[in-house]
Amino acid sequence: MNSKPVISIVVPTRNRGALLEICLNGIQAQSYPHYEVLVMDDGSSLENRQILKRLMPYYGSRVQWHEINAPDSHGSGASVIRNKGIALAKGEFIAFCDDDDYWCREDHLEAAVSAMRQYNAQAYFTGMRILDPEGNTLVENMMPNVRCSLTPGQKLSDAGVYRVSHKQILFYPDYAHLNITIASKALLDNIGGFWEQTCYAEDIDLFVRICDAADTILFRPDICAVHNAPAKRLGLSVSNGLAQQDKCLLEANVYQHLLMVCSHPLALKYARISLSYLYKVIGVGLQAEGKKKRALFYARCALAAYPTLKWSAYLAWMYLLFWVK
Repeated sequence: MNSKPVISIVVPTRNRGALLEICLNGIQAQSYPHYEVLVMDDGSSLENRQILKRLMPYYGSRVQWHEINAPDSHGSGASVIRNKGIALAKGEFIAFCDDDDYWCREDHLEAAVSAMRQYNAQAYFTGMRILDPEGNTLVENMMPNVRCSLTPGQKLSDAGVYRVSHKQILFYPDYAHLNITIASKALLDNIGGFWEQTCYAEDIDLFVRICDAADTILFRPDICAVHNAPAKRLGLSVSNGLAQQDKCLLEANVYQHLLMVCSHPLALKYARISLSYLYKVIGVGLQAEGKKKRALFYARCALAAYPTLKWSAYLAWMYLLFWVK
């Protein structure tokens, strides 16, 4: 291994145990050897830490264990922890892998580093499969719109990697999960890493800001990672309407942030469409609850964020309902 790693892999973790081991096994299986792994522990229990620290020597010196907060503490949150990993990273490029997910192609890093260096790319994304808690496939391959837009002329010589335009990569509602995101450290430093003011949808926020700042973006449609969707995100845990509205409001803050910091027209358009959609969801939900005045407010916000004829007609219908006794 070189004295200085070419790529740094940031793995935030908290009380994952066996799942983290699967994640690290997927990294260890990579054919590309010039990497470091920064496992950032965010306040795991003392018992979990003892188990995992005994596991670390198996992976060798390339895997570093960093205890960011005291055991059993509340923790700093994934965005803060990942930013601490970025600050510690020595690599030219930075990849991410969540502790409950894993990479499934051994040439993932090799193809990424080769293509990014050859074409001076600042951002690189791949395909990813999503599984439910029982191991059934929920989504065969993320970013289907991007994948379908690829043309033979965009294909490069490296392992089926394509150079893509901003219009393709910011094809709403596609976005790249962190497990399939690799960016140059220089770009991440330039944009300030993760936005630490959000505890929800921080991956979407980073994805759009990376695309906003990158000149050359590469995409490999092959499935290189597997995301295990937790039960709480599938509606399998107890959740009420208020909780869902709270999630929408938190995500709406992310798109407001993107509108403030992004400059590329297509990044701004992506944020506007996303924000409009969330306001529509909130408005329709309030309408179903009989809260007509509040529903109208969010329906107007949706139209202002991204006007369409269809939503204009729906808003007119809502006004009619509001005034009809």
